[in-house]
Order: sequence, then structure tokens, then C-alpha cells
Amino acid sequence: MLVNYADIRFNPDGTPVSNQFDDIYFSTADALAETEYVFLAGNRLWERWQQSQAERFIIAETGFGSGLNFFATIALFRRFRTEFPTAPLKRLFFISFEKYPLNPQDLLLIHQQYPQFNELSQQLLQHWPQPLSGCYRLHFAETTLDLWLGDVTENLPALGDYMQNKVDAWFLDGFAPAKNPGMWNEHLFQQLARVTATNGSFATFTAASTVRKGLLASGFHVEKRPGFGHKRECLVGVKPQSIQQPSTTPWFNLQAAQMPTQDIAIVGGGIASLCTALALLQRGASVTLYCADDAPALNASGNKQGAFYPQLSDDNVANIRFYLHAFSYGGQLLHWLLKQGIEFEHAFCGVALSGYNGKAEEKLRKIAELHLPSAIYQPMEQTQLSAAVGQPLPCGGGFIPLGGWLAPRQLVQNAFAYLQQQGLTIQCQQTIQSLSQTTTGWRLTNTQGATFEHEVVVLANGHQLNHFAQTEKLPLYPVRGQVSQIPTSANLLKLNSVLCYDGYLTPVDQAGESHCIGASHVRDSADRTFSAQEQVENQQKIQHNIPEDWTQEVDTSGNLARIGVRCSVRDLSPMAGNVPNFAAQNDAYHNLFNLRRRKQPIPAAENYPNLYLIGALGSRGLTSAPLLGEMLASLIYGDPLPLDESLQHCLSANRSWVRKWLKGAPVE
Repeated sequence: MLVNYADIRFNPDGTPVSNQFDDIYFSTADALAETEYVFLAGNRLWERWQQSQAERFIIAETGFGSGLNFFATIALFRRFRTEFPTAPLKRLFFISFEKYPLNPQDLLLIHQQYPQFNELSQQLLQHWPQPLSGCYRLHFAETTLDLWLGDVTENLPALGDYMQNKVDAWFLDGFAPAKNPGMWNEHLFQQLARVTATNGSFATFTAASTVRKGLLASGFHVEKRPGFGHKRECLVGVKPQSIQQPSTTPWFNLQAAQMPTQDIAIVGGGIASLCTALALLQRGASVTLYCADDAPALNASGNKQGAFYPQLSDDNVANIRFYLHAFSYGGQLLHWLLKQGIEFEHAFCGVALSGYNGKAEEKLRKIAELHLPSAIYQPMEQTQLSAAVGQPLPCGGGFIPLGGWLAPRQLVQNAFAYLQQQGLTIQCQQTIQSLSQTTTGWRLTNTQGATFEHEVVVLANGHQLNHFAQTEKLPLYPVRGQVSQIPTSANLLKLNSVLCYDGYLTPVDQAGESHCIGASHVRDSADRTFSAQEQVENQQKIQHNIPEDWTQEVDTSGNLARIGVRCSVRDLSPMAGNVPNFAAQNDAYHNLFNLRRRKQPIPAAENYPNLYLIGALGSRGLTSAPLLGEMLASLIYGDPLPLDESLQHCLSANRSWVRKWLKGAPVE
């Protein structure tokens, strides 16, 4: 999971040199001119952008390095958008793979040599990911960067079947083949060909025969051109024909939408709806939200305070990986919302995880064994954790420095108001009862019998997600949660961070008046009636698990509380993606075990066209919704996805059925 930072030194002229590969990062003569000549001109980007009829262009790169190639590409694309404002091409995706990322201090030193990119550098460094493997999505206005940390030989295949024939241009960078033979190999060339679009191009600084022969063998047309600086030659080329490889997991079939007018409806009103609407609007969609309540954020997203941190205490490694990426992306989005002037109470004060009993201690021990970066997780002894919390604790545990709390209801409602200014339409008091397909999309019918038609529908209505005929087979269940609001006190005011035990306690709100404590967990209950018993239990829980004098000041007797109903699933992973057609998939896959055993053809899973969902966020919606909303919008538009294929499968709505079909077990 961890990746190593690059081990570098600087030449007397300031050029970074890799100690791992004993090679320079870029030309000592003129690094920027080299980038412009080798990669930008080598791929004929300027000419192709002018000729493009597509709305999106995808560039991929081996070796992010200092990011100079990325900066130069953004600069060129912005110049293109300025000179050709009416051109169809409006969005750029830049996918870059880096095995040994530079640490932020070294990046800053390099970027100081290029003051023209100062703004881009600041933005990149502000959200530079922790050294953990996987994909990190960063937004730069019209350009989206997917930075994949880890070995390209593992991460490039992780783009999955979804990315076949999609990359328009490659920057084959990185250290020279003689210095880095582990990257420049047959496996890399085959994977390049798999994901490169028909007539997609590549350019590289090298003319090594192994590279030329490998690209030729993989289906590329290859040409030599004069090299840059002292280099005699370099290579460019195109992939003239489509290469379609059969899917290895056809039961997980990700499908983009067909939507000539980009008319999209969202059924919901909480944090999942908000994040999805934002990502869709940024892509140019026309979005209408249908909310059953009088206003958004009146159910599970309506609490006064909620914790923001990754779910780490889970035996499911895939869940941990997902939440680490979601936490990174969520932090980026929250800071962006604040920068837009969207107000909501918050404090990135850290989150303390207490080892309040043997089971909790064991979970925290397993987290410590992950050796996560200290910015993500720090194991702490009793005295350390007590100091971080600001009050004595009976145990040690762990601390998440970048975590904290925020006001979900404020966030969702104020952000929706902002999105309305950006074109979002909100229809409240609209309970959508049923969905039916039309020739152009979907018809939504409310409880009064009124109908609305849209090309694409996204279901984000929490615990009612499976209340439609198309979703009724999904194994979702409601979870009632009562959060108590308690008055502050002299000792509670000293609480510095969110404290988690078999529940949670937030620091005092910004008014300096109250805290939130909770939440109860009642499975298979959608009842939102106040419970005096759960109110008492919320108090007893912290006083039992954190038996310190200061917790005796926790007082729930005022009976101030809020009840929300969350949507959950047994494996605790969220759902996001296509809505699967259960009847069609069960018919195709009921004998999947034998089909695989006999190596017979297996059809791609049938989904409901233009119908999507996002849900089962449980109690981690504040952390998971930003990344899930972005992923879902990416899928709808056919954009690159910000998660590797294995995590995409873990989020698929049909995953529980697939597990049974693969074992030969029936699905009812």
C-alpha cells in the first residue's frame, strides 16, 4: 500500500537526478523546450485539438516526475481554449503513473525554476497525495489529473476493461530504457496498445531498439524523428486499428450513458445527491433534483455535526483502500467548497480512535500494522492520545490528524444553494414512486401521479433506494441512528478533537454551546420517532467506555436529538454505478460457475440503460460521497474513473449476486 518517495540529488545547475536510476529527470539544456518538442509537438496536440469533434481529450503518461510535462500541457490547452473558444473540445484528462513520487519539498525546489507555473504548482502541492498506492484525482479547472502512485506494470492494467481504446495520446517518459528496463518491457507495450484509442498517438524521447520493436509488435505504427538537444533521434507513432480484448469480468459491466442533451435527474437530497450533482454540472449537464422533503438534507445528511475521517478499522482491505482515497478526495472537495464561499461549520481538528476494550485494541493494532503515513494515522499511547484529545483517556489508540468534523446540514443546503446559481433545478416535495423506460430515457412518476421525463436518472434516495421495481432485489437495509445534542461544560469545552469509541463525541460547535454524541444503530428500522432509551444509551455508552470524571458531564437529559435513517449493506461497502437488471443477469449467470469451468462464452452483464445509483453510504457519507459522486459522473460521461478496477468491482451494485453465481449458488 505504501510507496517510497524518490531518492534524488540536484546537479550544480539545479537539475534533479535520480539516485535510484542514476539518471536525470529532464534535459539540462532546456527542460521545458524538451517537453514541448518531444511530447506536445510529437503528439501533434495543437493540430489535433483544433480538428477534434470530441468534447474530451485523454492524455496518459509514464512517469509524472516533477510534473513539468503536465504543467506545459495545461498551459497549451488553456491557450487553445482561449484562441478557439467555440471548439467542441472543452475538457482535458491527464493520467500519469509514478512509481517513486517526489516529496513536496523537492517538488517545490524544482517548480521554483519555472515561475510561469507558480499557480499550478501551488495547487498541486496543496493537494499532493500521501505516499500510498492508487489513483488520486486532482482538478485544475478544465483539466483533471489522475495521478497513479505505484508501479506502472500494476497500475496500468488496473485501468481495467473500461479504459480499452480510450487514451488519445501517450507521453512515454520516465528514465531511459537502459537505466529502467523494468518499465520498458513487452507487458507495458501491450497494455499501452490495449488502452490507446484508434489513431491514438505516442511520443517518447528515446529511440532505443527495444522500445521501437516492442511498440511495433504491440500494434503501433512507429516513426523516427530528430531528437531534442544532443539526442540524435526519438520516436513517435499511432495505433491505426482498434484492439478489442474480451473482458475478464463481464459480469461487472460498466456502461456510460447515451444522452444527446445531457438531461439528468437525481432522486434524493442528501450528501450523495449533492456530490453527484456538482460533478455532473461541472461537465455541462442539465440537472434536476427531485427531493421528497421540504428541503434537502432533512434525513441522514441533516445532523448538526458529523465526523470526517476514513474507515480504517475493517478487515476488508479493499474497504480500507477505498476510504483512504475517498478521504483524500473528500478533503480536496471540502477545501474547494470553502474557497467558493460556501459556509458551513467545520474544524479539521483531528479524530481520535480509542482502544476502549480488547476488540478495539486489536482493530487499532491491525491499523498500526498498515504503517500508514503519519498524516493519515498515528498510533498513540495513553498520554499522547489524551494530550491530542485535550482530556484524560483510560487507554491509548490512534489519531487521524487530517480528520475533523463539519456541519452536514449546513454543508448540503448551502452547497445546493450555490449549485442552483450554477444551473441546478431543485424540485422539493416530490416523492418519486416509480420509474419506467421511454424511447429517450426514463419517466419518473410521483405519488400524485405527475410525471417527469429525463434522459438519465440517478437514484440517490438513501434507505429508499430499493423501493423501485428496478432496484428491489438489491440487498440494502435501513439503519436508524439517533444523534444526541448535549450542552457543553467546563471540561467538555476542552475537547480538542473528535473522539471515537463505540460511538463518537464532537468538540463544541462554533457557537460554543453544544456537542453531538451518538449514534444509536438500529438495523432494519426506518422509524424516526424520538427514543428516550436511545438517548440514555448514547450517554451511558461514552461513560462506560471512557470512564473518566469529565465524561460524567455528558448530559443527554435535555432530550435534544435528531434521528436519521441510513442505508447500509452487509459488506459495508458503498454502491455506485449502473443499476443492474436482476432478471436478465440472473438468467445469464445462474449457471456462471459451470460456464467458467467449461470455458464457455460469457455475455456482458445487462444493466438498465441510463439508470444509475449511489447509495449504501452507511455512517461514512461525509467521507465517501465526494469520490463516489465524481466516479458516478465520470461513468455517466464515459470519462476515466478515479478508482482502480478492483475497487470499481467492490462498489458494483450486483457484487453480492456475482459472489453467489461464481460459487454456483442460487440468487433469489
